[in-house]
Order: sequence, then C-alpha cells, then structure tokens
Amino acid sequence: MNHKLKTHNYTCGFTLIEILVAATLIALLSTIGISGYQAITRSGRDAIRKADLEQVRSALEIYKAENNSYPVDSSCNPSGLVPNYLNKLPTDPKSPDYSYCYVRDSTLTYHLCAHLENGDSSELCSAGNCGSGVVCNYRISNP
Repeated sequence: MNHKLKTHNYTCGFTLIEILVAATLIALLSTIGISGYQAITRSGRDAIRKADLEQVRSALEIYKAENNSYPVDSSCNPSGLVPNYLNKLPTDPKSPDYSYCYVRDSTLTYHLCAHLENGDSSELCSAGNCGSGVVCNYRISNP
C-alpha cells in the first residue's frame, strides 16, 4: 500500500502579524477617542463654572441694588443670597476637588473665583488664591 501524505494548504484565516496590526490600530484609535472625549468634558465643566459664576454675579448685583452693599462673605459663600436672589448656591461640577469662592473686599467690591481645568494664563487671579486656601485661575470682579 502506497500511502501518500496529503498536505493541506490552508489559505483562509489571519496571520499573527495581521492580527497584531489590527489590534494596534484599534488601540491607537481608542486612545485618540478617549483623550478627545476627556478634553470635551473638561471644556464642558469649565463652561458650567463660568455660567455659575455669572449667575452668582448677577444675583450679587441685584442684592447690591436693593441693599446698597454686597453681602458679607461666610466661608467663601455670599450670605443672604438664598432664597431671595438664588434658589441655591451653585457648586463646582467636580466638588469637593474644586469649589467656588466669594470674597467681599469692601461694601462695594468683591470677587468670585473658580478653578478652570483648561484655564489659560490670561485669566489668572492676581494672587492665584481666592481666600480660604482656594486656588483659582479664573476670577470675576464687580464692574
């Protein structure tokens, strides 16, 4: 009996190199997508912070118009704004890591501070600190 060994030539499937290249491309695209998503969420939180401070600023101006001075600061919070001028004081989206701070300099001056995750140097607070050890890089002062 003559037995010939049959060799099988398999042509379907993927080689190890092809699988590694595909996995590398998927990992690279995933990394780019995740970093882009994180940048967008940071920018979104910064927009919320600016809007929150603008809301408090508006309430402070209404308070001053009715009371001839800005409210007293109590641990970085303006006392007397809730509930007549604001339903509740806004809190930072990443609280307690970051927080807002209100500092009354005099009866007619104040500043509000926040820490922006994408803050640039043009918006730095003069002292870099807004009272009570709150580090900020965004500041709103009364006009």
